[in-house]
Amino acid sequence: MMLQKPEWNPTILEEAGITESMVMNLGNELTEFLAPFMESIATAGQEEYAETFVKGFLSDLQYKSAEPIALRYGTSVRGTQRFLKDSKWDTQMMEEIYKRTLSNTIAAPGGMITIDECGEPKKGKHSVGVSRQYCGALGKTDNCQVGVYVGYSGTGGYGLIDRKLFLPEKWFGEDYEQQRTECGIPTDIVFQTKLEIASSMLDKVIDSGLFPARWVGVDSLYGVSKEFLAAIPQNLWYFADVRTNTLVFTQMPEMVTPPYSGKGRRDLKAKPSIAPVSVKTIAEDENIRWRNATLGEGAKGPIIACDKCIRVFMCDDNSPGESVWLYIRRLEDGSLKFAISNAPDDTPIHVIRGASLMRWPIEQCFLECKNELGLDHCEARSWNAWHRHTLLVFLAHLFLTTLRLRYKKNSLF
Repeated sequence: MMLQKPEWNPTILEEAGITESMVMNLGNELTEFLAPFMESIATAGQEEYAETFVKGFLSDLQYKSAEPIALRYGTSVRGTQRFLKDSKWDTQMMEEIYKRTLSNTIAAPGGMITIDECGEPKKGKHSVGVSRQYCGALGKTDNCQVGVYVGYSGTGGYGLIDRKLFLPEKWFGEDYEQQRTECGIPTDIVFQTKLEIASSMLDKVIDSGLFPARWVGVDSLYGVSKEFLAAIPQNLWYFADVRTNTLVFTQMPEMVTPPYSGKGRRDLKAKPSIAPVSVKTIAEDENIRWRNATLGEGAKGPIIACDKCIRVFMCDDNSPGESVWLYIRRLEDGSLKFAISNAPDDTPIHVIRGASLMRWPIEQCFLECKNELGLDHCEARSWNAWHRHTLLVFLAHLFLTTLRLRYKKNSLF
């Protein structure tokens, strides 16, 4: 079944640089693109459901869950739903084909592996992994699912590599035993923190050798974890978001024992000769100048940064820790973004700025996959369905990436 022009999301066509004369062949291009992935589907007739989902994600449907997609393309609603939940196809095999294809499409030396999470608000309590927890989409704690995602960005483009649904610890208690069974959570799944999930996924991506990287970029949940940052292989440099109250020393302090006051027990614990300051204080320090620089060329023109970049020492239990770069960027709306990096102290400033640009595309992936492709439209409640829905969205996003590279050839870097 070939997609005709009215069924395509018009935003996708515009962003990919597709003209009206090109549209009629896109259905054939999609079928050709999907052909290698069908090797993972052994049951005859199931390929139609996979293709239907990807077509639905790329379509102009307002809501992109199984039922409206099935109704649009005339497939069985129950069959489409079962395809996600319990159909016998090799999800892991499709994931491996996807990663190799993504690598061949965008991987380039000096890239960045990025880690972030994405929350999806949910009503009720029956969907797998649902709990009251922080949801970035809402900016507050609410009922939601949270996935941990690994992405990649570089001179060849950007995309999402992998994902795993976070299961709150209470989901492993006796009270949730029936719900775990109903949601089809594999019996070998054990509780892992988001940091543990992210670290495991990062190791897997690095070991695959598919995504050559100089950098690892993370948001503040991971950036404030000394243990997580320390576990990153030493041949990679991190560019890690931190919170506004993160304390640093602007110079290496001496550690001195306070003089005895003559009263009470003598304090023998050495203390820094200067007090640490918050990164926000450095942003407000007029003696450290803001500088304007062009980071690169974006879809809407030059990307201009107003930033500060200095060497500091991390504050570790009121003692000086490792020496890092502190990068502060003021956004167009006046808000501030703070990041630290363990890149060597002789690293040119333009290289640090380049890392800040590579950190951003995972947010763009979330934006595109939600706004255009239905990443957050999964209504199925099972473990399998969540991971299969997100994987098929990844395929749709990769197809969109191939169109952009072929027809528009715009680069963010």
